[in-house]
Amino acid sequence: MNKELAKFISVNEKFSWQPSLPIPENLWNSQWPWAPIIIDNFANSEILSELDEIDYLFVAHRDKDKIKSYGHEGWYSITLHGISHDKTENFDRYGFSSQAEANYKWTEVCQQLPATINTIKSLPFKNYGRIRIMRLSPGGYIMPHTDGQGRIFGPCNFALSHPESCYFIFENHGVVPFATGRGFMLDIGIKHAVINNSDDYRYHVILHGEPESNINRVVEESIIKL
Repeated sequence: MNKELAKFISVNEKFSWQPSLPIPENLWNSQWPWAPIIIDNFANSEILSELDEIDYLFVAHRDKDKIKSYGHEGWYSITLHGISHDKTENFDRYGFSSQAEANYKWTEVCQQLPATINTIKSLPFKNYGRIRIMRLSPGGYIMPHTDGQGRIFGPCNFALSHPESCYFIFENHGVVPFATGRGFMLDIGIKHAVINNSDDYRYHVILHGEPESNINRVVEESIIKL
């Protein structure tokens, strides 16, 4: 394992943050590093079968970022809602000035993923931005990094498949309790890293969108299920 990654994990895995009720009046302006969104009756076997069928369409994600400390290994992606299935980064990376100009839409690959798309549409979000499936290979990792300055809370990271020996770790907050069928709105302004110590792929959806009016109730019910 990379020495920097190993040190980050050993220092931060001992922390243990947990949410409690009642939730903050405004999650987005709170200090919570994450908030859960858990789906009951998750169609895991159907989704894994669909993902196997589109395995050849995944593309290397942010391959040019393998410099200095923001490196990664075994990280692949496919876009479900965006410019096209193989354009996995933000619209400005492809010469567009706005999401509207980029004309985000459900990409052609979605026709092969009915159970996956139904699951995504059951999450409490609307007016979608970019939606991607992120695949992390066995032995893969994402080095410690932040996704910007300050608090960046809201994108939903939902586990379509999360092996037991795979960990998402926040600096000073410990391991986020991901499991298959669990999602979390995360503050990705906090330094974090991911490692997949299993023999299986980890598949997560990252969904950008506007929360539905019932988002607080969904979070409250999900906290009870943790």
